[in-house]
Amino acid sequence: MRTALVGTDGTGKTTVLRRIRETREVGVVHAIRCHDDPHSPFAELSLALAGASAAADALGRVQLKVAVLYLQLCLYGPAERQAGAGRRILLADRHPLIDPLVYLPLFARLARDEEPGDDVQNWWRKQEPGAARAVRDWLRECSGGTDPWPLGTELLRLGTRSGPEIHHELGRRLGVTTPDAVLLLDLPVQEALRRIGERAGGSELHETVSFLSSTRQRYGEVLDWLGGAGAGREVVVRRIDCSGLSVDEVAGRVWEALEQL
Repeated sequence: MRTALVGTDGTGKTTVLRRIRETREVGVVHAIRCHDDPHSPFAELSLALAGASAAADALGRVQLKVAVLYLQLCLYGPAERQAGAGRRILLADRHPLIDPLVYLPLFARLARDEEPGDDVQNWWRKQEPGAARAVRDWLRECSGGTDPWPLGTELLRLGTRSGPEIHHELGRRLGVTTPDAVLLLDLPVQEALRRIGERAGGSELHETVSFLSSTRQRYGEVLDWLGGAGAGREVVVRRIDCSGLSVDEVAGRVWEALEQL
């Protein structure tokens, strides 16, 4: 059973998955941050991409942010195959065919059709040289070039298309399929922002009240579509209210839901 755990930033998805992995026999895959899995063979590249994402946040350029997001998602297919080998349950932290349906249209609304100026060069300079080489090589492998701006611009244009078109195109590009089930960790926006403010490393450019509110609404719309067989087959969707709950309590509710699938 391939199940994706999704929700706005601040809901504790990564921490909950870490707790479940410590106590249960499941395969775990991280769609954005492979390096959160200590056994991932892609950890070094994933760390380099995390640095590239932070550099995009510092510059505030959406084109660079979504280009890095795509490069991170390109690691999902191999990571899923490795994590799911011989496992009855595979639990994913986000999913490349769900989260882009939420985020790409919202990022597309923030973007302006403009030239990068010096920001692409500044983006490369903000990365550690060895990490930048790894990012450049992966960018070339995934897009055929070494300029992230056209890739980001292309993805933002994809974000203006319908949900089914985005879903189909990313499935084709990334070579992944829709999960069997989705568990949505739901949290009021103000509580999510409080949790984000307490974590180390600061916030990302999209972590605002307005954006998180839109994200929460968009997750509801996307999961209604998936649950209604919009992706060609019915996907089981469950909502888990995690307001005011500890990590162990949320992990317990997630495991309960998994056992019922």
